[in-house]
Amino acid sequence: MLYRENGQFKISYRSDSQIFPILQDRIAIGLLLAFALVVVPFVAPEYLFRAVLIPFLILSLAALGLNILVGYCGQISLGTGAFMAVGAYAAYNLAIRLPDLNLLVVFLLAGAAATVVGVLFGLPSLRIKGFYLAVATLAAQFFLDWAFARIGWFTNYAPSGSVTAPAITVFGYTFDSPVEKYLFVLAFVCVFALVARNLTRGAIAGPGWRCATWTWPPR
Repeated sequence: MLYRENGQFKISYRSDSQIFPILQDRIAIGLLLAFALVVVPFVAPEYLFRAVLIPFLILSLAALGLNILVGYCGQISLGTGAFMAVGAYAAYNLAIRLPDLNLLVVFLLAGAAATVVGVLFGLPSLRIKGFYLAVATLAAQFFLDWAFARIGWFTNYAPSGSVTAPAITVFGYTFDSPVEKYLFVLAFVCVFALVARNLTRGAIAGPGWRCATWTWPPR
């Protein structure tokens, strides 16, 4: 720990309920965002955006969800990559089969598809926990990986099995350059990081909160 909260008194409810109540945290986050938004787009080469920064931000979104599930709920899951793939393939198919659909709606529907698949694999796991839950999610990982590789509909019957995502267009504006795509993904990461932070500090999920391990039927 580089610094402590000593001497920083909270004299109002607003100051006590801040997302980052410690001054050093607010300064560090502000500097990090300023660096990511102002400095990186002007100094980073195109290769760094395509090969490192954009994939890093995409995986950061998956890490946010995994942190809530494993870190706060205490549930061991090995299927995060599979459910992330469900959302990715759902977004790809919605975008190419419904080209007039707004990209933000595509993302929402893809998230809903990943949620449905997660529930389908989660329902049989209601009576298990711990490492057995990890095995169930690992089975989902293998099954979905097999399905995406064998069922041609998911890849639009591409001979190589790989897909090429359509252009990123939101409200008539197309994100073409690597810098624009980087800023687009960064905006999503910031929004969902804020949502996750508020979720873990709210009344339902406050400090020390853990998800219950449910069983069915109730005992």
